[in-house]
Amino acid sequence: MHRHVLVSPSRMKWVTKTKVKGCLFCRIYRDDPEIPKRVLYRSKDVFVIMNIFPYNTGHLQVLPVRHVESLESLTDEEITSLFTMVKKCIKLLKRTLKPKGFNIGINQGLEISGASIKHLHVHIVPRFQRDFGFMEITGGTKVLPESIDQTFKKLIKYVKMLEV
Repeated sequence: MHRHVLVSPSRMKWVTKTKVKGCLFCRIYRDDPEIPKRVLYRSKDVFVIMNIFPYNTGHLQVLPVRHVESLESLTDEEITSLFTMVKKCIKLLKRTLKPKGFNIGINQGLEISGASIKHLHVHIVPRFQRDFGFMEITGGTKVLPESIDQTFKKLIKYVKMLEV
């Protein structure tokens, strides 16, 4: 089997960095200058970030502010805030990027569940009509049509849509 490798020199700084002390997401919420991030929104209950290593253009994550590892640890108010924000993020992405659909998933718990960070978070991954092109199908390589900073600039223009 032939394996394709995509080289991304900008990742070297991240992968060689010593393990982050404490919860990465809690540090992002506190605006830790050592952590690379694209924060779209913060409130007292939830916050919205762009995934720095996105599965697709516009990949967002919605998180409760309080560090919890599972849905059942959230209060009813926190669950309402979390999923109301997921709904608002979908509207924001529809307006700005016009995806045809979404994959939405919740990571909670240990690595076995796919969660590399134990802070509960909801992934919102926009899906587009032509997600898969020549490189994805024949080259086994994901190609994003724009940089995370270009997408961030599009989304931040409409961030008021996320306000409570």
